[in-house]
Amino acid sequence: MTNASEVPWKRISAEAAAIVGSILLAFAIDAWWEGRGELELEQRLLAALLVEFEKNGELLRQARTHYEQQYNKSLEILEYLQEGQSSFGDEELNELFRGLFIARTFHLESGAHDGLLGSGELSLIRDEELRNRLAAWPSLVREWSEEQDADFSYVHTEVRPFLSDSVRIRNIVGSFAPFPDGESPPPVPTSETDAASIINISTSVEFDNLVYQRAQGLWYAMRDGETLLAQATAVAELIRQNLEK
Repeated sequence: MTNASEVPWKRISAEAAAIVGSILLAFAIDAWWEGRGELELEQRLLAALLVEFEKNGELLRQARTHYEQQYNKSLEILEYLQEGQSSFGDEELNELFRGLFIARTFHLESGAHDGLLGSGELSLIRDEELRNRLAAWPSLVREWSEEQDADFSYVHTEVRPFLSDSVRIRNIVGSFAPFPDGESPPPVPTSETDAASIINISTSVEFDNLVYQRAQGLWYAMRDGETLLAQATAVAELIRQNLEK
């Protein structure tokens, strides 16, 4: 039987402490590496998001210009309908009415943002305000897209059919849009003006209502676009701040 006084308790305690310390150190190293990996991943995610939101900000500014121009033209037509033909020349009328035939939609880039949400990596974004704004982004985009689609649909299902029964579209719209490389297509044969036809529909209550409804739709698209642009600008600025940390 071994005498208790002969057991090397100090050495055993020291060895046990060393083992426990090694395990804790290993855990600490693993946690450090994992944290460092998450930080590096966060930085890569932020860099990709910044490129995307800067592009979307520029696209939203282009959309704002488009919708402002179309909205103002609609108001000018309502002014013409209110004051009568003496306020506008033939060419001015053609230019104003041309806007009624123009409707387009703008599509934002979403690859980086969709990937962030789809992968569940949104939680890696440490900035709470930025995280919340990124989470709210899809609903804002959806609302704006709905307003754009509504305006586009209204022009093609209501405005164009009405005008097609009253005026020659080619005389107002003129040539087709250029090719992607900038080359212009062959010119469309047109008369100098279709103002007489325009004047004939200027007393139509239905036409007045069509223009008013178009102006209202453009206003909603413009309003939601401004909200989206403010959000995109704020997100981009927060991303820059977090990339500089």
